[in-house]
Formats: sequence, structure tokens, C-alpha cells
Amino acid sequence: MEYDASVEPRRSGAAGTPRRRPSGEAPNTPEQYELLLAKLAEAERELEEGATGRNGYLETASSIVFGLLSSLDFKQGGELAPRLAGIYGYIANELLSVSRTGDAVQLVHLKDIITTLQESWKC
Repeated sequence: MEYDASVEPRRSGAAGTPRRRPSGEAPNTPEQYELLLAKLAEAERELEEGATGRNGYLETASSIVFGLLSSLDFKQGGELAPRLAGIYGYIANELLSVSRTGDAVQLVHLKDIITTLQESWKC
């Protein structure tokens, strides 16, 4: 997959807080899921090759998840927004765990969750 900066959450300032696009729109969620799955596949490949230390793909994946979380509209999202927030929080926590442990099985589990979220957009 070719890199496309337009689908990554935008950042501002040193804190790296995600923000909305200049148009005021939230990031395109299906594209974010696709990009997230691509980063996790790369992270999985690195883990299988025995890479140790920081994994830039996991860091980017975490950034995408936090971008998705920050784009939720709790005022208009009904009961879906807090549920997605919980899922995104779980994914972020598990990514942190994978970065510490290098557990590829846990990473596959996260990919399954994200694939399910991605498929829900197709319904």
C-alpha cells in the first residue's frame, strides 16, 4: 500500500494532539481503519523477523487510534460514540502491551477487531 498522508490524523503542537482537517471534517474512518491494518501488518512482520526495541509501526498505529478516538462526536454520536471510545481505548491499551511484550498473537487479535470495525462500515 502506498503512503498517503491525507488519511493520517493531523497533529498540532509538540503534544501531537490530533485535530480535524482544515475543512472541519473528521478523518475518513474507513480509510483510517485500512491504514491502521496496514501499519499493524508491518508491525507483525517486524515482530516475526525478531525485531526488538521500538516499533515505529506500532507507534503510528497508536497515533491513528488516538486520532479516531479524538474524532468521535459524543454530542451527535448517540450510544455509538461511547462504545467506539471504549473499543478504541482497548485497542490503544493492547497496542501498548504488544509494544512491551512483542506478542504477535495479541496483534492478530487486534487486527481481527479492526477488520470487524472496518466491515461494519460496508453494511
